[in-house]
Parts: sequence; structure tokens; C-alpha cells
Amino acid sequence: MNSTIALIVNVPTLLLLYVLIYFTQALSGKRQFYGVSLNSDYFEENEFKSLDKKFKLLVTVGFILFTILTLVYIYVFKAYEASSLVPMLGFCLYQFLVYIHVHNKVKLLKSELVLNNPNIELEKTRVILDTDFMNEKNRIINRFSLMFYIPVIILTLVGVYVLTKYNSIPDTIPTHWGPSGAADAFSEKSFGKILASVGMMVGLGFVICISSIYSLKSRVKLSIDSIDASKKANLHYLNMFAYTFLVLNIGCVVMFIDILLATLNASDVNPSIIWPCTFIIIVASIYQTYLYYKSPTKSKNAVYSVDDEDSLWIFGSIYNNPNDPSLFVTKRFGVGWTINIGSTKGKILFILPFMIILISLVFLV
Repeated sequence: MNSTIALIVNVPTLLLLYVLIYFTQALSGKRQFYGVSLNSDYFEENEFKSLDKKFKLLVTVGFILFTILTLVYIYVFKAYEASSLVPMLGFCLYQFLVYIHVHNKVKLLKSELVLNNPNIELEKTRVILDTDFMNEKNRIINRFSLMFYIPVIILTLVGVYVLTKYNSIPDTIPTHWGPSGAADAFSEKSFGKILASVGMMVGLGFVICISSIYSLKSRVKLSIDSIDASKKANLHYLNMFAYTFLVLNIGCVVMFIDILLATLNASDVNPSIIWPCTFIIIVASIYQTYLYYKSPTKSKNAVYSVDDEDSLWIFGSIYNNPNDPSLFVTKRFGVGWTINIGSTKGKILFILPFMIILISLVFLV
């Protein structure tokens, strides 16, 4: 990697991250404001608008500072690898601290206003249970769950194949590849390193697969205004979410397989595979963001459920409810789903990706 490539890759990536963070509240739906349950009629009140502006101002300042840091890493220290890691992680940590600060301000403001105006709370409507709707939802989930497992099973078989071919793998193996697909970091072969590489690819493949399935299983909230129309809309969006998850799963698995085969042959990764897969994953993620934004589950008139309780969320972003059987629920701030760490399965799934990456890096370094 040189300074030009580092600049072309890192600054636009940081800009994209900034844009996503800047508009996160706008993408979060009409039920929560910076992670706090709030009637959307009050989003435009001056007190809440000023907090929204404060968040965006602080995030903008952070983006400028971390962009400058990126340029310093590239042109002053010539640390191209660090320029793609340190500023990015630093900016993510910075924006999370800014979010926590604004979240706490919103929570305090709500507690002050609710004393004189109880309408600021979400309307506690009754939960709507419809067996026909739930059966149709489960049929969709079961059908796509099988499709999700097929790519990860193929990935596992490729991983096993790589392990059985250990003796034929060259003594020096690549451990990193640049944007062109060419290997730019190498290490001496050992069974632990090959096993770590296979374990990380297969492990992450399974985590992505399981997360996709349980995201589809997350609680769906029908609208109190028109039950029939809401059922049709929710089933439509569930189908569309399932298709995008399928594309994401296949894209990730194909990339992981290409990396495993490159490790097996001690060769470059195939750019004609890696780049199209990356493009497809990005497009699918953007489309899924659009679906999430339009999803009826996040609409103002969706029914009230247990995950709308502020007391069950840590910083409005981590759901902790041992009494809720749902493993995944929709995020309060941002796009997508988050794990219920109140359950044993949730704790395991929350920690598992970090453990897979950490253990793999220990063996690969």
C-alpha cells in the first residue's frame, strides 16, 4: 500500500462512516430519540432539536479531527496500515461517547418534561397476537433459514478440505492481502495458524448465519390503525429482509472461501471475486438500511411491547431483559438488530465474534 491508495481508501471510508452516524437518528424510526422511547410528536420541540444539533456538531468536529489524523498517519508517519485502523476505531469510540452524552441528556430532559406532560411517552397500546400471521412469518423464516445454512455448510467443507491438505501447503503462507488482491504479509506455516484461519472464516460464517436467522425472528409490531394492511406490509418487508440477508450470507461466504483457498495455495486472492462480492455486500447493506427505515415495525403507530421500556436498555443501545425470549430485537439508535444480552444465548452470541477474532489473531501473529 502507498500514500495514494491509503488516501483513496481511508478518507472516503471515514466520510461514509461520518455520514451514516450523522443521519443515524433519522434512520432510527419514529419511536425512539437517541435511544430513549419518545412520542415522535415531540421530536421537533426546541429542547430535543437542540440536542440533535449538538450531536451532529460534535460528530462533525470529530470527523474533521480524525480526518486530519488519517492524513498525518499517511503523509507524516508513512504508517499506511495504521492509517486505516487507528483513526477509524478512534472515530467510532469518539462518536459512541458523544452518543452516550446526548442519550443521557435526552433521558434527563424526558424525565423532567413527563411530570407535566405524560403524552411525551409512547402510547401503551395492547400487544396484538395473530396466529395466522405468526404461522406465515414462521414459514418464511424456516424457508430462508435452510437457504442460509447451505452456504455456511459449503464453507465448513472447504475449511475441512484445507485442513486435510495441510502437508501440501507451502511453508510460507500469506496472512494479509492488499486492495489489488496481492499478498502483502506472510508467515511461516504451522498447523495452529492454518487452523486459526479456518476457524475464523468458518466461525464468522456461522455467526453471520445465526444472526441473520434470529434477526428475522425478532419481534414484529403490527400497527394499531390497520391490522390487515400492517400484516401484509410486515410480511412483505420480512421477505425482503430475508433476501438481503441471503445475499449478504452468500457474499461473505464466497469471500471467506476465496481467502481459504488463497491460504491453501499460498497465493493472491482473486480480485474478480473479492471486489464484486464487496460491491454486492455494500449494495445489499444499503438496500437493507432503506428497508429498515421504511419498515412498519419502526412506525409511530406500531404497538407497544416490552422492548419499548427504557429501563431494559443500557445507554439505549444494549438490550438486557432475561424475561424476554427474543434473542434479537430492533435497535433503538441506528439501523438493524441488537442482541438481548439478558439471555444465556445472547451473552454467548455477543461475545463469540470477539473471541473468534481474538483467538485467531493470537495464532496468526
